[in-house]
Amino acid sequence: MNPVRPRRHATSAQPTNLTSRRAGPHQRFRSAATLALAATALSSVMMGATPASARTLEPTPRVDAASIELDAALNDVVAAGVPGVIVRVKDARHAARDYAAGVDDLSTGTVLRPSARYRVGSVTKTFVATIVLQLVGEARLGLDEPVAKRLPGLLSNGRRITVRELLNHTSGLPDYTEDPELFAGIVRNRVWTPRELVAMADRRPQLFAPGSAWRYSNTNYIVAGLLIRRVTGHSLAHDLKQRIFLALHLHHTSFPVTSARLAGYHAHGYISPETAPTADGPRLDVTGYNPSHAWAAGAIVSNTADLSHFYEALLTGRLLTRPLLREMEKTVAEDPTDPNTTFRYGLGLQRVNDTCGANWGHDGAIYGYRGQAYWNARTGRTVVIAMTMHPAPAAAESPLATATDLALCAEVKAP
Repeated sequence: MNPVRPRRHATSAQPTNLTSRRAGPHQRFRSAATLALAATALSSVMMGATPASARTLEPTPRVDAASIELDAALNDVVAAGVPGVIVRVKDARHAARDYAAGVDDLSTGTVLRPSARYRVGSVTKTFVATIVLQLVGEARLGLDEPVAKRLPGLLSNGRRITVRELLNHTSGLPDYTEDPELFAGIVRNRVWTPRELVAMADRRPQLFAPGSAWRYSNTNYIVAGLLIRRVTGHSLAHDLKQRIFLALHLHHTSFPVTSARLAGYHAHGYISPETAPTADGPRLDVTGYNPSHAWAAGAIVSNTADLSHFYEALLTGRLLTRPLLREMEKTVAEDPTDPNTTFRYGLGLQRVNDTCGANWGHDGAIYGYRGQAYWNARTGRTVVIAMTMHPAPAAAESPLATATDLALCAEVKAP
């Protein structure tokens, strides 16, 4: 658990709730066999297991205890087998602080820089939900209108599922990522259309009556993306760029759906040999997977600075009016049996209660990458963390939790 208040000397940090939850929605890999198949299919891009112990040099030395411990925790994540890890900490009292450990490419051993772009996975959902709420504010869409009003025939149960239920995962739609056909297509680097993804889910039984329970399903956000496209008449990429990327000057953020290319300086993403065993055991470079299987559920590429700016802007009212932000922050319990309601979900926005306060944001993972971005309501601190391996070795979990705890809750002296 996180400490009750920020610590000047943060020692023996316990794993934070943010890293002890599910590994990331869009991103649940069903079996080692599937990944072994991926390893075979992508053997031409495998990299050797070059040691990833290089550290990023900082222009200004950090001497406070919390920064030293955070550096040490990140080095422990790398020592556990993760090629690279980046952290950005930003609050109102002092300038943003960037940390990085490891390398950006195992084949070259180049030191990882904090500015590297990476695939953010389900962090994408907050961006998509923001656009939906902007359309609600423009009176072009209603949160409580049925999906079938705009997308007739898309879902067998579309007359009963509302836009709100898509965004807060109470629709009961099954998750298309659980269909083996998806992973077979990813292995072949197939380009999927959004409607193909929805069709995979719609042929499975409804999980529960809409509005009666909570269950995370990536299908909800594929449908949300199609709603945006229907209402605006533009591609989702266009609306993301015009409404958010350009509006906030997120120059390192993009939505490359069918292209596997990551523009600009970026970190390679890998799968652990624990998950995708190969003959000689190297980590598998999966940077070249196209992200069409993620689309509105997880295809954005960004870096920690842009994500930090996005969440700070969103949660301080720069993208949505106050009434719409209140709608976004209306949450349902992810686990109704949790007496502390630790994990709650709003409209594309998670609330995680720790002893350092309520953290608003989202976690995410996709082949090769895993991360999270959270804004603390009490301190105004924004923390973004990214790893360049997913699935990652089990040994990385404990130091990652320590790093998350330190980043969110430890008091850091201004340089």
